[in-house]
Amino acid sequence: MASATAPVWRAFEDNEITHSGAHYLLAIASLAKTGLTPRAADVARQLSVTRSAASLQLRTLQERGLVKLDSRQRLSLTRLGADLVARVASKRDILLVFLREVMGVRQTTAELDACKVEHLLSEETGAALVRLIRFLRSDRPEARKFIAAFRGATVECPPGARCDLCAEVCLLAVAAGATAL
Repeated sequence: MASATAPVWRAFEDNEITHSGAHYLLAIASLAKTGLTPRAADVARQLSVTRSAASLQLRTLQERGLVKLDSRQRLSLTRLGADLVARVASKRDILLVFLREVMGVRQTTAELDACKVEHLLSEETGAALVRLIRFLRSDRPEARKFIAAFRGATVECPPGARCDLCAEVCLLAVAAGATAL
């Protein structure tokens, strides 16, 4: 079993961008939308990190061809960086919609979880979520029936019972305990 999972967990390291890197790119894009051509210090302030930490991360992003630095030490996204930001932001948006509208997750939890996953999700999975949400938002009777059935689904396992989904711990019970706190 361990050898079968090794390629999967190792693939995590092969992502296009790290969580931190994605947030630096998003910060540059956000600052640029305000009309500011940011410096490393502006990005550091936006992300509440030290200037030295920002400089190190920005250098890595430059080396990867995602960020440009002009002669005045102003940062901008390259075409590749802007494309990556657009894809990450779109995946975050679709994850938020999925978690809130479909799954019924609280707003703060949905925002946190979408932030954690946005840079890891493949375009294939993102597109599949778009198709699912479009279907569920449609006026098709089967979509309405699905939503009604899902919202009326069991929210906990019977005492002492185990379903075939949660291998070690019942996530329904854990989630119920978390919301009770």
